[in-house]
Amino acid sequence: MNFWDTEPAKPEFDFETQKRLLIENMDYLSSMSVEEQTLYKKWVELQEPNMIRDKSQIASMYDIQWAPTDINNLEQTIKEIEELEPYVEILEDTKEAGKWTHIRKMIHTMSFVANPGRNVKINVKDRKSGKLLGQISLASDVTSMAVRDNYIGWTKDDKFKKGKLNHTTIASTIVCTQPLGYNFLGGKLIAMMTTVPEVREFWKEKYGQTLIGVGTTSLYGIHSQYNGIPHFKTLGESAGKISIKPDDKFYDPWHQWLKENRSEWYQSAITNERIRNGKNMGTGEGASGPVSGIKQKILGQIFKECGIKQSAYHHGFKRGVYLAMMYENGPEFLRDEIGEDELKMKQKFVDGVDYISKWWKKKAIKRYAKLHSEGRIKPENLFYLDGIGMNWDKMKETYLKEVGR
Repeated sequence: MNFWDTEPAKPEFDFETQKRLLIENMDYLSSMSVEEQTLYKKWVELQEPNMIRDKSQIASMYDIQWAPTDINNLEQTIKEIEELEPYVEILEDTKEAGKWTHIRKMIHTMSFVANPGRNVKINVKDRKSGKLLGQISLASDVTSMAVRDNYIGWTKDDKFKKGKLNHTTIASTIVCTQPLGYNFLGGKLIAMMTTVPEVREFWKEKYGQTLIGVGTTSLYGIHSQYNGIPHFKTLGESAGKISIKPDDKFYDPWHQWLKENRSEWYQSAITNERIRNGKNMGTGEGASGPVSGIKQKILGQIFKECGIKQSAYHHGFKRGVYLAMMYENGPEFLRDEIGEDELKMKQKFVDGVDYISKWWKKKAIKRYAKLHSEGRIKPENLFYLDGIGMNWDKMKETYLKEVGR
């Protein structure tokens, strides 16, 4: 029996068995390339009970995505691109947010994990047709990222004691529907839509703080869809020393064991992280979210209990780091050198969607025309519906080539 066929731990926790299963899972994950590991996490996500339960409901969401009428018709498709009117739909209704999550899991190669703390879910749609162009999620910013912190000139006091980290966000999801993404550089459009006035106004109203910058990362280093976008500056690469996160069915029993058997350590770690991060941690439970902050500490303690060297399971995948700084003097504000009344917004962010549409449409049409002339159009949609209930070998055969598309 393979470790991935093993059922989650029963109420009785067998230390040695769970240790063996954890190590097997970590060894398996660390043997993968970044593309294979990304797809594996996606496959695990698609086998979740709620995905299997809701498969027919999810299938009905397929037709909400925008696509050209006939992508091989050059003149008609260019006209349809020129007529697109992108806008953001910010979701606060619980039912709509749940629908957003289902769609996100269908159109994005990376698995989705809700960050602890702030979470804003956004659809980017075409105003004329009402069809979906892409999705965005904005979350509490990452507490420590060397290239970003160096660029801003941030100290820990700036970020935490003075609360300046609450004035930036991490775009944890920027995803475009296909075939808009590949054929028309749709990812660049969705990335720029993170900065529109409607998003800034919502952030101010909901959290009471002016949004100064939007950061994001790419999975495949500094060569990504964010290159060449006038809104985003390439800051460099992340350190790549984050631990690989085991599958939930091997992580969760250990997480629960720590809470019950190392309760003093656990409560201290949670409390210290919440104090350090201020409002960013929300409930601070640490059971979900990216492998950073409190989850990284929990993983480190699990490895310690098992006698595992944490460095043996660092993924080493360096991510490109990007930042949209919306104010000319944004870094000065984030270093607490000037007041909010002194902020001066860059003109392209003042212009919002008008600037974005004009810039993107020119790039999109040029890209599409080139692909069309070379016979390299990819008309296929990317919707992982058939991955629900699919075995891992079939998933690799079907979708590995699409990772990073």
